[in-house]
Amino acid sequence: MSRRQLISLLALGALLALVVYLALRNPKPPFLPADDAHRAFDGAEACLTCHGPGGPSPQAQKHPVGRDCMRCHAFR
Repeated sequence: MSRRQLISLLALGALLALVVYLALRNPKPPFLPADDAHRAFDGAEACLTCHGPGGPSPQAQKHPVGRDCMRCHAFR
């Protein structure tokens, strides 16, 4: 195996490892709980009354910015 082939193989392996890492580090967002508070879902504004800044259960700081909750979260 030539040096060029070895370098190409190592680069391909590193790229594959990066793709696997990125795919595995991004878990699926949680489902909405099946409780009374979430059964009455009325849109993102309703979510943000509890999960917005200053609410009783605010989003984590690493939570993506956005107001389209149902784009990621769903009912079971």
